[in-house]
Amino acid sequence: MNVVELLTALVRIPSVSGNEQDCVELLRDVLPDAVVSGRNVFAVRGDGERTLLLNSHTDTVPSSDEWTIDPHSAEERDEKIHGLGSNDAKGPLAALVMAFLSADIPEHGRLVLAATCDEETGGQGLGVLRPELPHLDAAIIGEPTRLRVCSCQRGLLRLRLHAHGQRAHAARPWQGQNAIEIAARDIGRLAALELPTHPLLGPGTLQVTMIEGGIKTNVVPPSCVMEIDARTVPALDNTTLTARVRELVESEVELVSDRFVPIDTPAEEAIVQAALAASPEALPQAFGGVSDFFHVRDIPAIVAGPGRPEQSHQADEWIEVEQLRGGVRFYRETIERYFG
Repeated sequence: MNVVELLTALVRIPSVSGNEQDCVELLRDVLPDAVVSGRNVFAVRGDGERTLLLNSHTDTVPSSDEWTIDPHSAEERDEKIHGLGSNDAKGPLAALVMAFLSADIPEHGRLVLAATCDEETGGQGLGVLRPELPHLDAAIIGEPTRLRVCSCQRGLLRLRLHAHGQRAHAARPWQGQNAIEIAARDIGRLAALELPTHPLLGPGTLQVTMIEGGIKTNVVPPSCVMEIDARTVPALDNTTLTARVRELVESEVELVSDRFVPIDTPAEEAIVQAALAASPEALPQAFGGVSDFFHVRDIPAIVAGPGRPEQSHQADEWIEVEQLRGGVRFYRETIERYFG
């Protein structure tokens, strides 16, 4: 089986998050001595002390009514393979598998390939599987980056702000306190908040993305709720930014999620240098989304792989065959340079 055949087989299997088991069964047959754990599968080559993890995910987002082809056709046309997950991230996964099977590993090396579930939703994937894997020294997370080496990723912080007012008749507003006015003041304060910039990740961001308040047109609103999405950089991490928001606003601040912290692998790390030497672009870059990079944040790691980031989660998704084959070469060379 070559990389095109493997990707075609993977795309033809529906595997929306939570339904990855058929992909796991396919990969168990492809990988020697594979171990299945839940909806994850992993395999190990070599028994050296220095261990490199290769990881990508089998799950996809659902298709939509915007698709004009069968999402699971895996049709090869115009030097592209079309289908749900072809780009994100079954293409990178197929390339990783082929590199895992074919790379030369020295006696001191050990290679682990983990195909994991629930990357799109969070759940029972790499974070749960990690304790079952051998000790890891470095990792490659397979996502579509056009084979560019991404050594950092912004964090994700979600907050919910509750503005508390006092109900009154709109004709007698002095008898109450307008929670929407409190929320408006807080939105203004948050908009003026200056966030630091990272040389690769760019500026941190904080946006009020949803707001809900009010009872009736003639009632002073006693409450207003705002949802906040913040993307953090190492200079102002999730904990520090949450504390700053609490100091700044009148509203009560509820922490919804802060576990996806910003990550920055130093350029001098061996895995970064090995990947840069193998990549068509010799400068580290930032990964634009949130990925399973988070689950290997304690070791040197990168995100890289064949495919176009802008194709992810798009109708009529595709990956170029040239990128796919180039991904196998890139991963294999990175592995061999890392161990070499």
